[in-house]
Amino acid sequence: MINVKVVSLQAPKKIKFLDEILEVESIGPSDVLCETLVSAISPGTELAAYNGLPALRPSTNYPRLQGYCNVSRIIAKGAQVTEFDLGERVLTFASHRSHFQISKDKIICKVPETISDNDAACTYLFHIGYDALLRSPIRYGSKVLVVGLGVLGLATVAVAACSGMEVYAISDQSKLRNVAQEFGANKAFDRSDIPSIKEELGLTLVDTVISTTNSWKDWELCLKLVRPRGSIGVIGFPGRGEPIPKKNPFDSQYFYDKQLTIQCMGLAPENDDSRNHLRFNEKTNMQFLLSQISSGNLNPGRLVSGDWPWYDIESAYKKINSREDSPITFILKWKG
Repeated sequence: MINVKVVSLQAPKKIKFLDEILEVESIGPSDVLCETLVSAISPGTELAAYNGLPALRPSTNYPRLQGYCNVSRIIAKGAQVTEFDLGERVLTFASHRSHFQISKDKIICKVPETISDNDAACTYLFHIGYDALLRSPIRYGSKVLVVGLGVLGLATVAVAACSGMEVYAISDQSKLRNVAQEFGANKAFDRSDIPSIKEELGLTLVDTVISTTNSWKDWELCLKLVRPRGSIGVIGFPGRGEPIPKKNPFDSQYFYDKQLTIQCMGLAPENDDSRNHLRFNEKTNMQFLLSQISSGNLNPGRLVSGDWPWYDIESAYKKINSREDSPITFILKWKG
């Protein structure tokens, strides 16, 4: 019998630690039993729920589980599990919890020995920006602008720079602008300096804008700074938690006159299909990103502002909410 601790958000700003029991002997033939080593906080998703912002889906309500960036170790497995060995580390979308049972098919991938627990936990944060780039009509040398430099914005800057893009970024926090340039951004701007942005970008502006925030003001920036027949990839949620905008978010002088393509991005297919038509799916994408972390092309350490014991997750949330010292994300430690 294993005593399991689970982070549950009962209501906005009300966290409770639930106790569950897992019976090792009852594990299914195709299941594995895992103990969590670390899990990364995904600030956009988790803080929105913690702060009580409107749910993304009508079916989502409180109480709710938090988190999905989990690195764990296999401590037991069913008789039909041959792909994974005891003691191996794996990536899953398990919530913040100390232990869990999962079907082998739901495991994303193994974690190479060359990668630390903390670095591996950040893989999916890179994946959201990676998916946005895969689905954008951009090429080697394209100009890309990332609006907002939270953890997803910075991760998008990183994968865009690795892919040979000419990358620009916008944020009001100087520390985050510096991190963006460490990740390879050509230049990062303050929102108040629009003339300098336009001068730097030139008449052609940018081919693609990746929007990572909820702000209607940022949405207007996206419309203004993308070139005619350009594209806007949306991995934020424009208008979430804000009143109805005074200006039309699809103003014809931008949307129609520029003939823009606007698309939600960030969610890839879970698996390839039987005919191999879904080549860029979560599992293969994450394996690739782990290889980029292992080779040093991506540095997750730049995204992590520190770590906290799992039972102090609320302090981590409050630290991110405060924006003091521009925290990006934190790692929750479940062992030791």
